[in-house]
Formats: sequence, structure tokens, C-alpha cells
Amino acid sequence: MSHNDSPTLLTGMREAIEVDLKRSIESLDSEPYTELAHMIGYHMGWKDQGHPRGKRLRPMLTLLSCAGIGANWEKALPAASAVEWVHNFSLVHDDIQDQSETRRGRLTLWKRWGLAQALNTGDAIFALSRMATYQLVLVGNSYETVLDVQRILDHACLQLTQGQHLDLAYETKENVSISDYLKMIEGKTSALLSAASAIGAHIAGAPNSTIESYRSFGHHLGLAFQIEDDILGIWGETNLTGKPTGDDLLRRKKTLPTLYGLENSTTFSHLFLQETDDVDPGKLIAALDEVGAGKYASSMAQHHIDLALAALIKAAPMDPAGGELKKLSLRLHKRQT
Repeated sequence: MSHNDSPTLLTGMREAIEVDLKRSIESLDSEPYTELAHMIGYHMGWKDQGHPRGKRLRPMLTLLSCAGIGANWEKALPAASAVEWVHNFSLVHDDIQDQSETRRGRLTLWKRWGLAQALNTGDAIFALSRMATYQLVLVGNSYETVLDVQRILDHACLQLTQGQHLDLAYETKENVSISDYLKMIEGKTSALLSAASAIGAHIAGAPNSTIESYRSFGHHLGLAFQIEDDILGIWGETNLTGKPTGDDLLRRKKTLPTLYGLENSTTFSHLFLQETDDVDPGKLIAALDEVGAGKYASSMAQHHIDLALAALIKAAPMDPAGGELKKLSLRLHKRQT
């Protein structure tokens, strides 16, 4: 089998990402910082056998986008690691802000080590992201490219925090529209996937029009990804999502299905807006099912998958990377975790 075949390509990318990420914390894995390294490794899924780790979707987008232009994807590996570190720093802080006690079926950092140490670990992960970007010079990229990549990532980070700000603010805001929600997830989720795709194309030396097509691909993929996540947050099985069934409903999260329910079901509105923790999530889900909130959200996700695929066609990535980007998009709408 050629190294250009899809299975070999994907395996090589995933293995390279893990090796590069682990290399980032080697300097921390000695006294007196071994516990900090352990906390990072725990969050990344390296320290406990049998526990799932993240799918590394964002760094894979960076590498596949680079390969799709025809460049050697290893030239983008430090940037892929930087993207993944940004994502994980946001997850650590997000778990604290949402008071989420579990992630992927086990205790979150703050729940296991306390708020202060979890916050510090999140900050360390953010610093690791910036340090990873600087490694781009060592694999043949110019200093100008490093600055461009860091600028794209910094802008995505700002958008991410803006989206998180809205997400937290919407928890206590009475009137949140679906357009408000879309603005929120553009920052919270879509910004980093958009940046990840654009960075890979940029490192490969693609023209601006092609980079913009990759950016649009990641943008719509991110919107679909978050909508699917919202669906799973209500209807997903605990053993697959790693979170309690109906957790988003009990926390009164303003997601696409719940906003649709608030607009179209008086029964759901009455139950959802009650200031009590005793509401049966099963009744909330039944009310959403009655008005087709899940089907509406699923159709919206499909809409953005279609737009992502249209942008990908415009970008015209080379195979096998192009085929893998398309398959990734199609799998997203059918994902179970």
C-alpha cells in the first residue's frame, strides 16, 4: 500500500499529532512539575488506559488541508499541534465555567484537582499552543509564516472567548433568538475549525482565494458540528457522550433545539423556564419531540454540511486528502459521539 493511500495517510497523521503533542510537555515531566504534566496528560487522554481521547478533528483538518494543496503535511505539524492545544485549553476552562463534572466519561480537571490548579493547567496549555507555533520554523517555514499562523490563531482565540461570553450570558438572558445562537456558535465552535482549515492551506502556499474556500469549509463544518453536539446533548446516550442524559436541558442551555422549543411549544417553555431543579428531563424531551425540534436542528446541521461541501468543491483539494475531507464532512452528520 502506498504512503499516499488514505488509511496510511490518516494513520500517519494521527500518530504524528500524538507524538508532537506529547513532545510538547517533555520539559514539564520532571520534578517539581510532574503533577502538572500528569494533569495535562490526564486531560489529553494519555494517562489512563481504556479512556477515550479526543478525535483530534481540528489538527487533522490542518494537516489534510495542507496535503490537499499538494504540500508535505509534516510542514504543518507544529501548527496542527498548536490548534489542538488551543482547543484543549478552551475545554479545560469551559468545564470550569459550565461546572461540568465529567468529560468523556470521567472526572474533569477541576473536579479532580480543584478550580485553582485546573485554571493554571488551562493557562499552561494555552502557552503550549503558542510555543508549538514557533516550532514551524524548524520544519522549513518562514518567520513571516509563523507570524501569519499565530495571527490567525490569536484571532480565532478571541472569537472563541467572544462566543463563550455569549454562551454564558445567554443562560440568564430571557430572549435569545436563533440568529443570536448562530452568532454565538460562530465564535465558540466554528472559529477554530475555520482557522484550522485556513492555516493548513496557508502553510502549503495556497492563493488567498483557495485559503478563503478552506476557511469557509471549516466555518460551516464548525456550525454543523456544534448543532450536532447540541442534538447529542439532549438525545445522545450517556455511554456514548460521556455526559448525563438531558444535562444540557437541566442546565437550561440555550441550544438550537431548546430555542426552537421555546418558540414553538408552550409546554416546553413552561417546563424549561421553571426556576427549579426538579424538572423531569424526560418531559422536556417529550415536549421537544412533539414539535419536531430534533428534526429541525438536524436539518440545520445538514444545511451547513452542504455549504461546507460546496466550499470544499471550490477549494478543489487533491486526493487522497480531498477525499478524506469530504468523508469527514459526511461522517459528521452521522456521528454518535
